[in-house]
Amino acid sequence: MQNDRKEFLCDCARYIRGEVDEIRLHGKKKDVLLFAETLRESRGLFQRLNEQEPHVSKVLTALTKKRTASRKLKQATGFSWPF
Repeated sequence: MQNDRKEFLCDCARYIRGEVDEIRLHGKKKDVLLFAETLRESRGLFQRLNEQEPHVSKVLTALTKKRTASRKLKQATGFSWPF
């Protein structure tokens, strides 16, 4: 079980960093959608932070979206988003 979680988090990190284009999620549709949203917003924040000249307002907007998504994920599933 612990190895599955570790592998899942490694896959998430690869997706967020743009090393892979997609990640396959399995489970209840509601949970999958929450994980997908959180992954998407985390990747968006990573991209904003790594722009040639990041704009503070865009970074803050992306950070807010990521925090909102991870909060919704935690409330619905109990999973604390580590990114």
